[in-house]
Amino acid sequence: MDNSVDQNKPFPVILVEDDDDLREAIGITLRMKKIDFVTHQKAETVLPLLQPGMRTILISDYRLPGMTGLDLLKAAQKLAPDLPVVIMTAFADTKLAVEALKAGARDFLIKPFVPDQLIEIITRHQASGDELVPTIETSKIEAKHSSIIAVDPAMLATLTRCDRVATTDTSILITGESGVGKEVIARRIHESSKRSDGPYVALNCAAIPESLLESILFGHEKGSFTGATKVQTGKFEQANGGTLFLDEIGEMPAPLQAKLLRVLQDKMVERLGSAEPVKADVRIIAATNLNLQDQVKKGKFREDLYFRLAVFPILVPELRNRPGDILPLAEFFLKRYRFNLGRESIKLGPDAKNCLQSYSWPGNVRELENVIQRSVLLCDTDIIGVADLELDENNTFSQVIVQNEEIKPLETPQIPQNGTVIASIPSNSGKDIETVEREHILKILAEVNGNRSKAVQILGISDRALRYKLKSYRDAGYFND
Repeated sequence: MDNSVDQNKPFPVILVEDDDDLREAIGITLRMKKIDFVTHQKAETVLPLLQPGMRTILISDYRLPGMTGLDLLKAAQKLAPDLPVVIMTAFADTKLAVEALKAGARDFLIKPFVPDQLIEIITRHQASGDELVPTIETSKIEAKHSSIIAVDPAMLATLTRCDRVATTDTSILITGESGVGKEVIARRIHESSKRSDGPYVALNCAAIPESLLESILFGHEKGSFTGATKVQTGKFEQANGGTLFLDEIGEMPAPLQAKLLRVLQDKMVERLGSAEPVKADVRIIAATNLNLQDQVKKGKFREDLYFRLAVFPILVPELRNRPGDILPLAEFFLKRYRFNLGRESIKLGPDAKNCLQSYSWPGNVRELENVIQRSVLLCDTDIIGVADLELDENNTFSQVIVQNEEIKPLETPQIPQNGTVIASIPSNSGKDIETVEREHILKILAEVNGNRSKAVQILGISDRALRYKLKSYRDAGYFND
């Protein structure tokens, strides 16, 4: 049942999401952070609540029954012009996200997103008002005292290096393979800095279309381009007094590299369509998985910008080179997902732990998180075994577990006496984790003619987990009811 907004509470969040599971999951995140919120399933029920000057953040899914999130955004601009609106879209809807930003959305979230992304956006927009929300202040204090899970000497040495530079305003370039946790390092530096009470703003330079990136970085004036119906501050202005994290900096187009260099030199930024510079008191932390020195030699990255960014380089070691962190991280992710998926009693078995430690982790910490999440979904007992991890020495899946001997295997299976079918997948299949998991789930669903009750029994996951998976596949265009 939808609740009304209590105007006496500062900055309540209005969440509009028609998917029950995702709405509940976001609600859990907000409650854990002690952020006040109300939920709605339709845009139409939100409209009567909107009024000028209201201190609220509106977060809406794009695809809704009836009015879309974009329709709601346009209506909100008329009813409450200063209302920050955040649009959530599926990965396949990037064009819609661009359309939403041009229409005046303050931010967008690409599904699936991690809780930290949502909290960062809410925190930033809440902190931009006349007062800070007490609950957000509490979360900031907790964040300052949080620590990265690290016991391996290689990672501890990296953290020591981070702590030495954190209290300065020195520009930092964080390098390392994809998935090692570069943004986690950036957040730690910000939280340990004298700017920790200021905003932390993150931008993935590779995730934004080139035509839109300049506007997002530097902001724009009303009428500066088609669709620019109001003044929009850029990431530099949003991060004023705090930290701006530029991820995938190596993917920034050459024209923007020149403008970024000028901003870093002058400490001033000009919005598109404006000749009036605005002060940009921002500490820059950049990150890349590319070798920028090689990019400089190839003429793909400006040498002067490289030296401006890489005043203090930090290399985050690959997970395979910090083996002491594998099991502590695995236990951390297990604690998270067994709670989220309702499997509180599940544990890692001894063989599974040995397997995790001997695996080379080409996808680093991000891959480890995916493996643990998947194993919680697939395991049909309280002990996660090697087969539940679906890993092999070639860094690809070796097995898919199907808890029903009548289902056709992907290849000729071995059928143990307990009725579990073990279907092998070629190690050179070239498919990533998400692809194999998606194909397996959809195959099982097809085998049972769409009967989800049978599918969850076969897959060994909860009905809620299956519905959330199918929702993500549907939004990405892989699945239709």
